[in-house]
Amino acid sequence: MTALRRGPMGHRPLIVLAVMAGVPLGSTHLEAQDTNILYSVDYITERLKAPELVILDIDRSRPLEEDRSRRVLLGGPEGEPEMAVHWKPVAAPGEGFNNEPRYELAAYRLQALFLDEEDYVVPPQVLRAMPIDEYREYAPARGPTIRGTQSVLFLLSYWIQNLAVDTVDPFDEVLFDFDETYALHFANTNLLTHLIDHKDGNHGNILISMDPTSRRVFAVDNDVAFRSRVSDQGDRWRRLLVDRIPARSLQRLRELTPADLERELGVVAEFRIVDDLLVPTELGPNLRDNRGVRIQDDRVQFGLTQREIRDVAGRIESLLRDVDRGRIQTF
Repeated sequence: MTALRRGPMGHRPLIVLAVMAGVPLGSTHLEAQDTNILYSVDYITERLKAPELVILDIDRSRPLEEDRSRRVLLGGPEGEPEMAVHWKPVAAPGEGFNNEPRYELAAYRLQALFLDEEDYVVPPQVLRAMPIDEYREYAPARGPTIRGTQSVLFLLSYWIQNLAVDTVDPFDEVLFDFDETYALHFANTNLLTHLIDHKDGNHGNILISMDPTSRRVFAVDNDVAFRSRVSDQGDRWRRLLVDRIPARSLQRLRELTPADLERELGVVAEFRIVDDLLVPTELGPNLRDNRGVRIQDDRVQFGLTQREIRDVAGRIESLLRDVDRGRIQTF
Protein backbone atom coordinates (compact mmCIF):
# COMPACT_ATOMS: atom_id res chain seq x y z
CA MET A 1 0.00 0.00 0.00
CA THR A 2 3.05 2.23 -0.04
CA ALA A 3 5.21 3.30 -2.96
CA LEU A 4 8.43 5.30 -3.17
CA ARG A 5 9.62 7.43 -6.03
CA ARG A 6 11.96 10.36 -6.58
CA GLY A 7 10.18 13.68 -6.63
CA PRO A 8 10.85 16.69 -8.86
CA MET A 9 12.61 18.53 -6.03
CA GLY A 10 15.22 15.83 -5.63
CA HIS A 11 13.51 14.50 -2.54
CA ARG A 12 12.60 10.86 -2.17
CA PRO A 13 8.99 11.32 -1.14
CA LEU A 14 6.91 8.62 0.41
CA ILE A 15 3.60 8.14 -1.33
CA VAL A 16 1.26 7.10 1.44
CA LEU A 17 -1.93 5.49 0.23
CA ALA A 18 -3.49 5.99 3.65
CA VAL A 19 -6.74 4.16 4.04
CA MET A 20 -8.93 7.20 3.59
CA ALA A 21 -12.36 7.81 2.15
CA GLY A 22 -11.09 9.77 -0.82
CA VAL A 23 -12.41 12.96 -2.28
CA PRO A 24 -11.57 14.00 -5.85
CA LEU A 25 -9.04 16.77 -6.23
CA GLY A 26 -8.95 19.23 -9.07
CA SER A 27 -10.83 21.86 -7.11
CA THR A 28 -10.69 25.38 -8.49
CA HIS A 29 -10.97 27.00 -5.05
CA LEU A 30 -7.39 28.21 -5.05
CA GLU A 31 -8.16 31.82 -4.26
CA ALA A 32 -6.24 33.00 -1.20
CA GLN A 33 -8.27 34.23 1.74
CA ASP A 34 -5.33 36.48 2.61
CA THR A 35 -1.58 36.16 3.22
CA ASN A 36 -2.20 33.69 6.07
CA ILE A 37 -4.64 31.21 4.53
CA LEU A 38 -3.69 30.70 0.89
CA TYR A 39 -6.69 28.63 -0.21
CA SER A 40 -10.35 28.11 0.56
CA VAL A 41 -11.29 25.90 3.50
CA ASP A 42 -12.96 23.44 1.09
CA TYR A 43 -9.79 23.11 -0.98
CA ILE A 44 -7.54 22.69 2.07
CA THR A 45 -9.85 20.07 3.56
CA GLU A 46 -9.94 18.28 0.21
CA ARG A 47 -6.15 18.08 0.20
CA LEU A 48 -5.93 16.97 3.85
CA LYS A 49 -8.40 14.14 3.15
CA ALA A 50 -6.85 13.05 -0.15
CA PRO A 51 -6.44 9.26 -0.40
CA GLU A 52 -2.81 9.71 -1.44
CA LEU A 53 -0.37 11.73 0.66
CA VAL A 54 2.77 12.72 -1.24
CA ILE A 55 5.29 13.63 1.45
CA LEU A 56 8.00 15.82 -0.08
CA ASP A 57 9.73 16.92 3.07
CA ILE A 58 9.57 16.56 6.85
CA ASP A 59 11.07 18.97 9.35
CA ARG A 60 13.74 16.73 10.85
CA SER A 61 15.37 19.11 13.34
CA ARG A 62 14.63 16.24 15.72
CA PRO A 63 13.49 12.70 14.94
CA LEU A 64 9.77 12.41 14.37
CA GLU A 65 8.67 10.54 17.46
CA GLU A 66 5.24 9.21 18.25
CA ASP A 67 4.39 12.12 20.50
CA ARG A 68 6.11 14.85 18.47
CA SER A 69 4.51 17.10 15.85
CA ARG A 70 6.24 18.26 12.69
CA ARG A 71 5.92 20.53 9.68
CA VAL A 72 5.40 18.38 6.60
CA LEU A 73 5.40 19.49 2.95
CA LEU A 74 2.79 17.69 0.87
CA GLY A 75 2.82 17.38 -2.89
CA GLY A 76 -0.31 16.99 -4.93
CA PRO A 77 -1.56 15.83 -8.32
CA GLU A 78 -0.06 17.46 -11.39
CA GLY A 79 -0.82 21.15 -11.43
CA GLU A 80 -1.66 21.29 -7.72
CA PRO A 81 0.51 23.43 -5.41
CA GLU A 82 2.65 22.07 -2.60
CA MET A 83 1.08 22.53 0.82
CA ALA A 84 2.68 22.77 4.25
CA VAL A 85 0.80 21.00 7.03
CA HIS A 86 1.18 20.36 10.73
CA TRP A 87 1.42 16.64 11.53
CA LYS A 88 0.66 15.52 15.07
CA PRO A 89 0.69 11.79 15.91
CA VAL A 90 -1.99 10.55 18.31
CA ALA A 91 -0.71 8.47 21.21
CA ALA A 92 -2.46 5.30 22.33
CA PRO A 93 -5.24 4.81 23.35
CA GLY A 94 -6.39 7.79 21.27
CA GLU A 95 -6.50 10.38 24.06
CA GLY A 96 -4.27 11.83 26.76
CA PHE A 97 -3.01 15.09 28.23
CA ASN A 98 -1.86 17.46 25.47
CA ASN A 99 -2.78 14.79 22.92
CA GLU A 100 -6.55 15.02 22.49
CA PRO A 101 -7.47 15.08 18.79
CA ARG A 102 -11.16 15.15 19.69
CA TYR A 103 -10.60 18.47 21.49
CA GLU A 104 -8.76 19.90 18.49
CA LEU A 105 -11.52 18.84 16.12
CA ALA A 106 -14.26 20.06 18.46
CA ALA A 107 -12.63 23.51 18.67
CA TYR A 108 -12.49 23.64 14.87
CA ARG A 109 -16.14 22.65 14.53
CA LEU A 110 -17.34 24.98 17.30
CA GLN A 111 -15.86 28.07 15.63
CA ALA A 112 -17.85 27.33 12.47
CA LEU A 113 -21.06 27.77 14.48
CA PHE A 114 -20.40 31.48 15.03
CA LEU A 115 -17.66 32.55 12.58
CA ASP A 116 -17.50 32.95 8.81
CA GLU A 117 -14.70 31.14 6.97
CA GLU A 118 -12.63 34.29 6.51
CA ASP A 119 -12.72 34.82 10.27
CA TYR A 120 -11.79 31.27 11.34
CA VAL A 121 -9.22 31.24 14.12
CA VAL A 122 -8.45 27.48 14.01
CA PRO A 123 -6.96 26.13 10.75
CA PRO A 124 -8.65 23.31 8.78
CA GLN A 125 -7.74 19.87 10.11
CA VAL A 126 -8.63 16.21 9.77
CA LEU A 127 -7.91 13.03 11.71
CA ARG A 128 -6.27 10.39 9.54
CA ALA A 129 -5.21 6.77 9.89
CA MET A 130 -2.28 4.90 8.38
CA PRO A 131 -1.24 1.25 8.55
CA ILE A 132 1.52 0.96 11.13
CA ASP A 133 3.95 -0.76 8.75
CA GLU A 134 3.70 2.16 6.34
CA TYR A 135 3.99 4.68 9.14
CA ARG A 136 7.23 3.09 10.31
CA GLU A 137 8.76 3.60 6.86
CA TYR A 138 9.62 7.15 7.92
CA ALA A 139 8.58 7.62 11.56
CA PRO A 140 8.91 5.56 14.75
CA ALA A 141 5.73 4.14 16.26
CA ARG A 142 5.59 2.08 19.44
CA GLY A 143 2.39 0.40 18.38
CA PRO A 144 -1.08 0.99 16.97
CA THR A 145 -3.14 3.83 18.38
CA ILE A 146 -6.27 1.75 18.98
CA ARG A 147 -5.87 -1.70 20.51
CA GLY A 148 -6.96 -4.48 18.20
CA THR A 149 -6.03 -2.57 15.04
CA GLN A 150 -2.86 -2.15 13.00
CA SER A 151 -3.22 1.58 12.36
CA VAL A 152 -1.64 4.77 13.66
CA LEU A 153 -3.80 7.90 13.97
CA PHE A 154 -2.48 11.39 13.34
CA LEU A 155 -3.97 14.87 13.06
CA LEU A 156 -3.23 16.89 9.92
CA SER A 157 -3.86 20.64 9.99
CA TYR A 158 -3.08 23.46 7.59
CA TRP A 159 0.17 25.31 8.32
CA ILE A 160 -0.79 28.98 8.57
CA GLN A 161 1.55 31.36 6.74
CA ASN A 162 3.02 34.75 7.62
CA LEU A 163 2.66 34.63 11.40
CA ALA A 164 4.66 36.48 14.05
CA VAL A 165 6.13 33.57 16.01
CA ASP A 166 8.23 35.64 18.42
CA THR A 167 5.48 37.83 19.88
CA VAL A 168 5.99 38.18 23.63
CA ASP A 169 2.30 38.70 24.31
CA PRO A 170 -0.28 38.41 21.50
CA PHE A 171 -2.82 40.50 23.44
CA ASP A 172 -1.95 44.13 22.75
CA GLU A 173 -4.49 46.31 24.57
CA VAL A 174 -3.45 49.48 22.70
CA LEU A 175 -3.76 47.74 19.33
CA PHE A 176 -7.10 46.32 20.43
CA ASP A 177 -8.39 49.86 21.07
CA PHE A 178 -7.12 51.42 17.84
CA ASP A 179 -6.96 48.69 15.16
CA GLU A 180 -10.40 47.48 14.10
CA THR A 181 -9.21 44.35 12.29
CA TYR A 182 -7.01 43.29 15.20
CA ALA A 183 -9.87 43.95 17.64
CA LEU A 184 -12.25 41.84 15.54
CA HIS A 185 -9.90 38.91 15.17
CA PHE A 186 -8.46 38.90 18.67
CA ALA A 187 -11.94 39.15 20.18
CA ASN A 188 -13.14 36.19 18.10
CA THR A 189 -10.04 34.17 19.03
CA ASN A 190 -10.43 34.96 22.72
CA LEU A 191 -14.14 34.17 22.47
CA LEU A 192 -13.33 30.70 21.16
CA THR A 193 -10.59 30.01 23.72
CA HIS A 194 -13.03 31.06 26.44
CA LEU A 195 -15.82 28.81 25.16
CA ILE A 196 -13.55 25.75 24.90
CA ASP A 197 -12.00 26.52 28.32
CA HIS A 198 -8.48 26.64 26.88
CA LYS A 199 -5.96 25.72 29.57
CA ASP A 200 -2.52 26.16 28.02
CA GLY A 201 -1.23 29.71 28.44
CA ASN A 202 1.79 29.23 26.17
CA HIS A 203 2.08 32.37 24.00
CA GLY A 204 2.95 30.15 21.03
CA ASN A 205 -0.59 28.82 20.99
CA ILE A 206 -2.01 32.22 20.01
CA LEU A 207 -0.37 33.74 16.94
CA ILE A 208 -0.86 37.03 15.06
CA SER A 209 -0.58 37.75 11.34
CA MET A 210 2.37 39.87 10.27
CA ASP A 211 0.17 41.47 7.59
CA PRO A 212 -0.59 45.00 8.87
CA THR A 213 -3.67 45.19 6.62
CA SER A 214 -5.27 42.09 8.12
CA ARG A 215 -4.32 41.42 11.73
CA ARG A 216 -5.79 37.95 11.96
CA VAL A 217 -5.22 36.06 15.21
CA PHE A 218 -5.12 32.25 15.36
CA ALA A 219 -5.38 29.56 18.02
CA VAL A 220 -3.14 26.76 16.77
CA ASP A 221 -3.02 24.30 19.66
CA ASN A 222 -6.30 23.50 21.39
CA ASP A 223 -6.03 20.05 22.91
CA VAL A 224 -5.48 21.29 26.47
CA ALA A 225 -9.07 22.48 26.77
CA PHE A 226 -12.61 21.47 27.74
CA ARG A 227 -12.15 19.05 30.70
CA SER A 228 -8.38 18.78 30.40
CA ARG A 229 -6.24 19.66 33.39
CA VAL A 230 -4.32 22.96 33.35
CA SER A 231 -0.85 22.98 31.76
CA ASP A 232 2.27 24.22 33.53
CA GLN A 233 2.04 27.35 31.32
CA GLY A 234 -1.11 28.53 33.09
CA ASP A 235 -4.62 29.03 31.77
CA ARG A 236 -4.71 32.64 30.66
CA TRP A 237 -6.63 32.01 27.44
CA ARG A 238 -9.62 30.43 29.18
CA ARG A 239 -10.57 33.88 30.51
CA LEU A 240 -12.30 36.52 28.43
CA LEU A 241 -9.56 39.16 28.32
CA VAL A 242 -11.48 41.62 26.14
CA ASP A 243 -14.31 43.89 27.26
CA ARG A 244 -16.23 43.76 23.97
CA ILE A 245 -16.95 41.14 21.34
CA PRO A 246 -18.26 41.27 17.73
CA ALA A 247 -22.04 41.66 17.60
CA ARG A 248 -22.30 39.22 14.66
CA SER A 249 -20.52 36.46 16.58
CA LEU A 250 -22.72 37.10 19.59
CA GLN A 251 -25.94 36.94 17.57
CA ARG A 252 -24.97 33.59 16.08
CA LEU A 253 -24.22 32.26 19.56
CA ARG A 254 -27.69 33.42 20.68
CA GLU A 255 -29.25 31.36 17.91
CA LEU A 256 -27.51 28.10 18.87
CA THR A 257 -29.58 25.33 20.38
CA PRO A 258 -28.49 22.33 22.49
CA ALA A 259 -29.25 20.19 19.43
CA ASP A 260 -26.78 22.27 17.36
CA LEU A 261 -24.01 21.70 19.89
CA GLU A 262 -24.75 17.99 20.15
CA ARG A 263 -24.83 17.59 16.38
CA GLU A 264 -21.51 19.36 15.80
CA LEU A 265 -19.56 18.34 18.89
CA GLY A 266 -20.95 14.97 19.97
CA VAL A 267 -19.18 13.12 17.15
CA VAL A 268 -16.18 14.76 15.45
CA ALA A 269 -14.45 11.78 13.79
CA GLU A 270 -15.33 8.15 13.09
CA PHE A 271 -13.58 5.09 11.67
CA ARG A 272 -14.51 1.55 10.74
CA ILE A 273 -12.21 -1.38 11.47
CA VAL A 274 -11.70 -3.26 8.21
CA ASP A 275 -9.15 -6.09 8.12
CA ASP A 276 -7.61 -4.70 11.34
CA LEU A 277 -7.15 -1.24 9.79
CA LEU A 278 -8.92 2.02 10.65
CA VAL A 279 -10.88 3.37 7.69
CA PRO A 280 -12.60 6.78 7.99
CA THR A 281 -16.34 6.79 7.51
CA GLU A 282 -19.30 9.15 7.71
CA LEU A 283 -20.20 10.39 11.19
CA GLY A 284 -22.89 8.24 12.71
CA PRO A 285 -25.07 8.37 15.83
CA ASN A 286 -23.29 8.89 19.14
CA LEU A 287 -22.27 5.47 20.44
CA ARG A 288 -21.79 6.51 24.06
CA ASP A 289 -22.14 10.12 25.14
CA ASN A 290 -20.29 9.68 28.43
CA ARG A 291 -17.03 8.69 26.71
CA GLY A 292 -14.73 10.73 24.45
CA VAL A 293 -13.25 7.75 22.60
CA ARG A 294 -15.87 5.09 21.85
CA ILE A 295 -15.26 1.60 20.47
CA GLN A 296 -18.15 -0.65 19.60
CA ASP A 297 -17.94 -3.69 17.32
CA ASP A 298 -16.15 -2.40 14.21
CA ARG A 299 -16.63 1.33 14.93
CA VAL A 300 -14.21 3.77 16.57
CA GLN A 301 -15.64 7.20 17.33
CA PHE A 302 -14.33 10.45 18.78
CA GLY A 303 -16.35 13.32 20.23
CA LEU A 304 -17.13 15.46 23.23
CA THR A 305 -18.95 13.89 26.13
CA GLN A 306 -22.39 15.04 27.22
CA ARG A 307 -20.82 16.82 30.23
CA GLU A 308 -18.28 18.60 28.02
CA ILE A 309 -21.03 19.79 25.68
CA ARG A 310 -23.10 21.01 28.66
CA ASP A 311 -20.02 22.92 29.85
CA VAL A 312 -19.82 24.71 26.49
CA ALA A 313 -23.54 25.53 26.62
CA GLY A 314 -23.12 26.87 30.15
CA ARG A 315 -20.27 29.16 29.13
CA ILE A 316 -22.34 30.49 26.22
CA GLU A 317 -25.28 31.18 28.56
CA SER A 318 -23.03 32.93 31.07
CA LEU A 319 -21.53 35.08 28.30
CA LEU A 320 -24.96 36.10 27.04
CA ARG A 321 -26.05 37.07 30.56
CA ASP A 322 -22.96 39.26 30.96
CA VAL A 323 -23.73 40.98 27.65
CA ASP A 324 -27.38 41.51 28.59
CA ARG A 325 -26.34 43.00 31.92
CA GLY A 326 -23.91 45.40 30.21
CA ARG A 327 -20.76 43.82 31.64
CA ILE A 328 -19.52 43.05 28.12
CA GLN A 329 -20.09 45.35 25.16
CA THR A 330 -20.45 44.52 21.46
CA PHE A 331 -19.09 46.17 18.34
